[in-house]
Amino acid sequence: MAKRHPRPRAHLVTQIIAFLFLIFGAAVALYPFYVGALNDMIDNYQLTKVEQANRASGAKRMAAMAAENRRLKREGLNANADPFTGMAKQQKADLNKDMLGTVTVPKLKLTVPLFQTLSEQTLEVGAAVVPGTSMPVGGANTHTVIAGHRGLVDRRLFSDLNRVQKGDVFVLKVFKKPLAYKVFRIQVVKPEDTSILKIEPGRDLATLLTCTPYMVNSHRLLITGKRVPYTAKVAKSVAQAQSSERWQQLAIFAAALGALGLLVLAMGKRIHTLLLRRHVFNLLFYRVDETGRPLAGVRYRLCKKNGQPLYRRGQMLEMTTDADGQGFIDHLPGGVYTLKELTPVRPWAVRVGKKKLRQAKMRFYPTKAQARAVRDEEGRWVIWR
Repeated sequence: MAKRHPRPRAHLVTQIIAFLFLIFGAAVALYPFYVGALNDMIDNYQLTKVEQANRASGAKRMAAMAAENRRLKREGLNANADPFTGMAKQQKADLNKDMLGTVTVPKLKLTVPLFQTLSEQTLEVGAAVVPGTSMPVGGANTHTVIAGHRGLVDRRLFSDLNRVQKGDVFVLKVFKKPLAYKVFRIQVVKPEDTSILKIEPGRDLATLLTCTPYMVNSHRLLITGKRVPYTAKVAKSVAQAQSSERWQQLAIFAAALGALGLLVLAMGKRIHTLLLRRHVFNLLFYRVDETGRPLAGVRYRLCKKNGQPLYRRGQMLEMTTDADGQGFIDHLPGGVYTLKELTPVRPWAVRVGKKKLRQAKMRFYPTKAQARAVRDEEGRWVIWR
């Protein structure tokens, strides 16, 4: 019968607390990966739903934005405040109703929601039109400026915008209307320098704006593109980028969860082992020959599960069967061991021990090939060889 190990519980409790802290630490360390990927997947799903819901009001809102652009054409752009420090940040918006569409940068495999109102609320989940600049509906004598954050823990957003180069294309999709822009100008300016955000006669321009350097945010990075035809090639690159992004985010999310799962599984197994070792048992079996006659003097060595010898009081843990063929080793912590038969000449080994916490007695775990040689006969384990 297995008995409770007399050692105090302090070591076990300490180990469990340490494991919980380890799992918590791993969850915190992996947080940017799985939460960012999860948010991106949720955003993509919500984008589809919002686009469908806003389809009915799309024409009306496009007309209103076009009218705003005509006013700006007459009066000029008025982006007189840095979008990351201006008063507009405090403005609240209904995210679903305020969403215009998406910004896609195929080179970065990036698609983010595009909002009409620039505020902390919208910048936490996507990009937004800078107040005082053209609405993203296209047309000559327009210059729309779209701002987005870098370095948020839970979303990627414009974090990799510095990788965009001249000649790359980005696409604004507003109420199902795609607008493609080819990058021809890249600038790094001070936050207060908004004078460069202006309409250029006859041109249809769009600028993506974010902070730089990454995590320092002392300057602003401006990626400016001029309108180009939305060709089948561009449409294909957008579709491929969006598909690749979805699979990439899914893979990151699965990998992060898998890593956490493996860690939890490993910790669970370790805790199970510690709990199991608190229950001691006695190893008792009988050795007989092929006719059933007890064999005395057969020597055995008890080893770890991997076959490495166990020691007790500095000596290898060995025993020899008595005149009744009985082998006995007392006071073994719960777990699985390897029992090696050292005599006669042919070496032989079998697994033995206690695998489960509720397991009352030790037992043997023979392989299929050993099933006839190791048997449980009326509550006694017998080795026939």
